[in-house]
Amino acid sequence: MIISRYLLVTALAVLVLATGETRAQDARFDFAMRDTPKATPDLSFANVDGKPLSLRDFRGKLVLLNLWATWCPPCRKELPSLERLQGELGGTAFQVLMLSTDTGREAAVRRLFDELALDASGIFIDATGSAMRDLGVFGMPTTLLLDGDGNEIGRKIGPAAWDSAAALSFFRELIASSEDKGIVPAE
Repeated sequence: MIISRYLLVTALAVLVLATGETRAQDARFDFAMRDTPKATPDLSFANVDGKPLSLRDFRGKLVLLNLWATWCPPCRKELPSLERLQGELGGTAFQVLMLSTDTGREAAVRRLFDELALDASGIFIDATGSAMRDLGVFGMPTTLLLDGDGNEIGRKIGPAAWDSAAALSFFRELIASSEDKGIVPAE
């Protein structure tokens, strides 16, 4: 059931991307929020310089963890909007982490970032190849929202216009609410 639901969501996302249609996403940003936070494993990965990192290194921030791959057309399409979201809202309280699942294909990831004119400092690669399995991800792209303690508080399967007015409003409200509750530091 879960796999067939994913296939349907993926097929619809590909159809929307292929036809260039945009639904009312600009008016409303859909993100499935959890009723209670779910513990996530402390994933290991590397940055563009090969420095080993883990999710623990981002504790204290809201983290938008996007799992993607170079072979995934919807992933490739949404990367620029993720970078713009990081540029707009990233800081001490919020971090967009675009985690490539292209294990052993750093050169392909770098080429794609060059092709899309993206900042190479945004390259993070799942060095172990286990992120999808460990997070229960069945397709690309999938994006998780993690609270300041590293717990999953939301998930979106499929691509999004991450820098749309609706998305920016959604994340601004979430950051402000987290700052008010003392979950993340104020900017």
